[in-house]
Amino acid sequence: MAYKFDVFAKAAAKMADDKFTIQFSSLTSLNDDEVEAIIKDSGISKADLAKVLAEVKDATNNNQAKAAAINKINGGISALVGIAAKFL
Repeated sequence: MAYKFDVFAKAAAKMADDKFTIQFSSLTSLNDDEVEAIIKDSGISKADLAKVLAEVKDATNNNQAKAAAINKINGGISALVGIAAKFL
């Protein structure tokens, strides 16, 4: 499962915005408008948002390792807050 997210993260920067939004929302329970809002509100790039998703889904890391990795991604924490807000 993690492989799918790694491939997606590598391809994200090259995708058109609409294609990225559709594919990202298909991998999560977020709809296209929610994905667009997270990108806009957090200022995260498509590639970095895909990296955040890949880190969250990485079964080999514990939560502390995931948090440290996401903290290094530009806009990663802001995007996670936006994603969390959609579920609360």
